[in-house]
Amino acid sequence: MEIFRTVLPEGNWDFKITYPSHHFLIGSCFSEHIGSKLRRAKFTTKLNPFGILYHPLVISRVISRLIDAKTYSEKELVFEDDRYISFDHHGVFNHSDLNVTLNSINSAFEEGIKSLKTADYCYITWGSSFGYHLINEDNKIVSNCHKIPSKRFIKVKSSVTEIVDQYQHLINRLLHFNPKIKIILSVSPVKHLREGLIENNISKAILLLAANELSSMFPSVYYFPSFELLQDDLRDYRFYAKDMAHPNEIAVDYIWNYFQTNLFDEKTRSLYTRISAIAQSLEHRPLHPENESYQHFKMQCIKKIDLLEKEYPFLDFKEEVERQDVR
Repeated sequence: MEIFRTVLPEGNWDFKITYPSHHFLIGSCFSEHIGSKLRRAKFTTKLNPFGILYHPLVISRVISRLIDAKTYSEKELVFEDDRYISFDHHGVFNHSDLNVTLNSINSAFEEGIKSLKTADYCYITWGSSFGYHLINEDNKIVSNCHKIPSKRFIKVKSSVTEIVDQYQHLINRLLHFNPKIKIILSVSPVKHLREGLIENNISKAILLLAANELSSMFPSVYYFPSFELLQDDLRDYRFYAKDMAHPNEIAVDYIWNYFQTNLFDEKTRSLYTRISAIAQSLEHRPLHPENESYQHFKMQCIKKIDLLEKEYPFLDFKEEVERQDVR
């Protein structure tokens, strides 16, 4: 039977992800999707300690800062529109109280250092090669414009050479900081329509070329084809959200399935299947939660968790069990 689409073949990976392993993810909102899947699968996961980031040079800068273990100070925050902001962070950290902003930034920062130091895998997802820096500042590309008027920024486009040069230095530092770490680069399939379709395609091309060069230079650097899975394999607006820019749930699940099929070994996939079945059961929302039959159902789920935790002591379902309010 003829297949009316281009199917991405299985990748040729020289490693397999196993339990237990530690995962550090940073970058665009697409990293949030994969990070959430890894967390649900009960891998030790740290996701975006700076919030969602898009530009490769911003991501490089903050990873370097984690390696340097240089926490943030009050003088690095800016007060705009009745809130304190950091140009290294996403708006999720913004707050009207200085101490709240600074404490949340540095708490996430400290967690990020620990995770990066112990991570087996570091996933870096680039979103756009277009960036913005404040006029009359030090030309540092900001992580987020925080809804500040655009007239105060200058738009810049980073080149392949700029990105590769920056990451050559970063990767060498990162491998010295954590010699066991494997770095998985990906380009977010999310379309940056605000830049324009032509500009978005140029931006993605720059990122793809840079990722290709870096994965060719370093044996510990790999490229994961999330961009190609949506753009070339699925290749249909049925797999986008209503904004026609972000992948929908079906597309995310499809990319995740490619990820775990290619990167998990057989034993890991088997355990993941058991964990996923339990997670799906616990996420079930009944019409009548007070019914005795549903209480029995929850108890059966918890028995399965007990068995799994005894078999694999590194697994932790404490949060899920507490939500059930059973034992």
